[in-house]
Amino acid sequence: MKKLEKIILLTLSLTGVIILQSCSSDDSPTQISDTYIRFSIDDTDYDFLDIITAESLSITFNGNNGEGLTDVGDTRISLYLPLDITTGDFDIEGGAFGGDYKISFTSEPMGFDFNFAQSGNINVTSVSEDYVEGTFTATITSETDVTITLTDGEFRALMID
Repeated sequence: MKKLEKIILLTLSLTGVIILQSCSSDDSPTQISDTYIRFSIDDTDYDFLDIITAESLSITFNGNNGEGLTDVGDTRISLYLPLDITTGDFDIEGGAFGGDYKISFTSEPMGFDFNFAQSGNINVTSVSEDYVEGTFTATITSETDVTITLTDGEFRALMID
């Protein structure tokens, strides 16, 4: 079952990358320097700038420690929210097949392949025509049963018109 879930997750991830790279100029991912996703794992702080916003079946805010779409680095995070984003406090449940609010995390140095959080919370504090802002926490377990907790998460990302 874990192998099937991993295949499905990789398929979803590859589909997202293909969608991002094949967008027309009107629907291309947006990026701006005053956007960010920040969080901590144990005593290490992560601060990803120039967040990429994409839209498909949901709105996804993507952060990474690389140079951009062609060089995403070795640590990545994605926050998934429904297309009709509203303010409020929303639980993350069920990993890849859970509700409308999800968080995925990848970190080669930490030994985390593409994994969805099994639990956590996304609190959307502000939605405007330009930005979505909020906070989050997440607990994620790797393929080797190592569990990490993302704490003190906060984000500011562009909306898609």
